[in-house]
Amino acid sequence: MDPDTTKKVSDLLSLMEDISSDVDAKSELDALTERIEILESKVEELAGKVDQFERMYQEKRRQVKSLKQDLLALFPDRDA
Repeated sequence: MDPDTTKKVSDLLSLMEDISSDVDAKSELDALTERIEILESKVEELAGKVDQFERMYQEKRRQVKSLKQDLLALFPDRDA
């Protein structure tokens, strides 16, 4: 093969390797993007659960406070 053809073949192979690397990088970025979206969804779900637990906790606190007041009313001569 003449030197000019060899150079063109070499350049073409190098270009193909670069394209392959770009495709691999894009695939990895797509996979990472998908994982990030899944994690964001899970974080949102967990935040909702934390909010729900906080509301439940506050409701239970109100119930305990109410029960305490009811018990104190039953025994007015006792100190809390």
